[in-house]
Amino acid sequence: MTKQQAIDTVNRFMGLLLTDFPECAKLMADDFAWENFLPAHIPFGGRYEGAAGLQKYLAQLAETWVIGEVVFHDFIFDPETRRMTAPGVEKNGKSVVTGRVCDMAFVWEFRFAEDGKLTYLREYNDTAAIGGTFDS
Repeated sequence: MTKQQAIDTVNRFMGLLLTDFPECAKLMADDFAWENFLPAHIPFGGRYEGAAGLQKYLAQLAETWVIGEVVFHDFIFDPETRRMTAPGVEKNGKSVVTGRVCDMAFVWEFRFAEDGKLTYLREYNDTAAIGGTFDS
């Protein structure tokens, strides 16, 4: 897998995530996991496994968070381990609960199977930024 193939897979995955989940799921390995550990007062943090787990995560997310514009600043890829790190920012994410908005810096880690499918996505988010939008 090349860096460009990894970037293309991520961009396709992200583009389909909220618009065509069945097509998005075709880009995921059977043992796919998504992790996004957040402060306890944010209702959608945790580990989600497989397509069903990802659907649960997205449903919890949709109930309490309006996803802002996700902008990746760079992609760092290691072809030997098939791991890619992508720093960026989510602009104008919004808590449905409080109506507060934030720009949240992040670093996401993607892992790929030998066939190029995604096996893992880990979000490392600015928990102070997102946490502040849920504070009462």
